[in-house]
Amino acid sequence: MMRSFFLVIVVVLLLAGCSIPASIALTEEDGHEIERYIRQEVMSPNFGGEVFSAHEILATSKDKGEIYLWALIEEYYKDGAAVEQGSGMSVPMVLKVDQSGDSLKVVSHTLPRDGSLYADDIKDMFPYFAGQKALDYPSNHIKKLIKEIEAEVAEKM
Repeated sequence: MMRSFFLVIVVVLLLAGCSIPASIALTEEDGHEIERYIRQEVMSPNFGGEVFSAHEILATSKDKGEIYLWALIEEYYKDGAAVEQGSGMSVPMVLKVDQSGDSLKVVSHTLPRDGSLYADDIKDMFPYFAGQKALDYPSNHIKKLIKEIEAEVAEKM
C-alpha cells in the first residue's frame, strides 16, 4: 500500500513538472500588428521603396510575452515602369509583446547575431522546438513566404 502511494506521488510530481507553457492565441488583427511592426521597425528601405513582409509563427509564450517567428522582409521600388527588388532579409526573430490592453501590441524585437554567434543566439532566444526549426528552416517554407510577398507586391504596385 505504501509503495502504491509513493508511486502515485512520484507520478503527480512528474506531471506537474511537465506542464505545457501557455501560448498566445493570435487573432487576424494581431497578425496585422505583427506585419505593421516588422515593416516599420525591423528593416528600413534602402532604395526609397516600400517594405513588404511575410512571416511564420514558430511558437509563442504568454508568460514571457514573446512571439517566436521567421520573417521574410523585402523592399520593392519602381524604376520607371518596372518593379525592382531592393534590400531584404530572411531571419528568425523574437517579438516582445504587450498583451495588457484590448489588443496585442509589439513593443520590441531581437534578432540573432551573425556568424559563429548565430546558433548560440537561437538556442538562447527560442524555446527548444522553435529553435530547432529556426536553425534548419526549410527552403519550401521560405518559398511560400516569397509567394505571399510577390502576390501582395503584384496587387499593390
